[in-house]
Amino acid sequence: TYKVYEGLAGLEADQAKVKPYLLVWLHGMDNGSIEPGYLTTLQKRLRHRVIFLVPMSPQTHEGVHYNWACAFRKQQNKKQLGFVHGTLHQGYLNSLTAKISDLAYEFDAERVLVMGYSMGGFGAFQLGGWAPDAFDVVISVAGYGLGTLEPENEMYNAPQPQSSEIFETFLHNVVSELSRVPVVLGVHAQKDSMSSFRDVRAIIKQCQEALAERNEEKNRAELLVVSDEKADSDRGRKKKISGHHYFNFSLLDETSEEFLWSKLRDYLATAPLRLELQPLQMDHPKQLFRSKGRLTCPECHGPRYLGGSLEQLDAAETAKVKRGRLSY
Repeated sequence: TYKVYEGLAGLEADQAKVKPYLLVWLHGMDNGSIEPGYLTTLQKRLRHRVIFLVPMSPQTHEGVHYNWACAFRKQQNKKQLGFVHGTLHQGYLNSLTAKISDLAYEFDAERVLVMGYSMGGFGAFQLGGWAPDAFDVVISVAGYGLGTLEPENEMYNAPQPQSSEIFETFLHNVVSELSRVPVVLGVHAQKDSMSSFRDVRAIIKQCQEALAERNEEKNRAELLVVSDEKADSDRGRKKKISGHHYFNFSLLDETSEEFLWSKLRDYLATAPLRLELQPLQMDHPKQLFRSKGRLTCPECHGPRYLGGSLEQLDAAETAKVKRGRLSY
């Protein structure tokens, strides 16, 4: 399922009529939808009219589990290593990125951003690497990649060298494309023991090297490092010390203004437009699979449908948008 919201909090009447940003929010492993109040806070931080697209990661289907587009079976997820042994689901990536582009066109979005926390950060890297032309900004907070560089006896206990080989393939095939997004930000704590800082640092480094090779000085790839002091600063619930709890610090609290949002607003003011708004590029075409106008997945032998619904953030601050259906 997915939901669409419009955020207008704190804006003057003329500001509420400008071309919006379209922000795609991807949830984490808990599969819980983000609280509407949090979306309002994100919109206030951006200081702009925002259309939010909030999808849910696919449910298990015919024995296949999903971490967004990373698909794996139960036996591939031993020791929670589905993100290592899984594969990226082409049909879902096509369907979701097509929906994002459709909404961006419908609302005449000035900018398109995708961001998420933990598994959602993994999903943001997936989408940005699959369809870099569709996004102006990719932000992965506490995210990770496909495979890992972590040594076999540390963190994930993932088999090596197989896991590193998978990760290097991810860097070559996905992250090299991700670097074409005008702004790519990784937000991560070195202390994080659940999502690898080492891997995200390598992802951002790959983007930076690709930008240097193409001499693209206006694009930006940057790693924003959360201090050890703030890595477990989230409040309000019992949790073990893991270095993986900096959602509020990096996205919601006043601390997030200097740490992330002021930088992001500056980048948005100067970054090139996303590639789909630039002159047609034919060097990296993407093939969409269509049947009677509906997106389908060749591996799934036809379309599967997920219903969309609509909710408001706050009656005083938002307007109703639309409902729809996502198929893959």
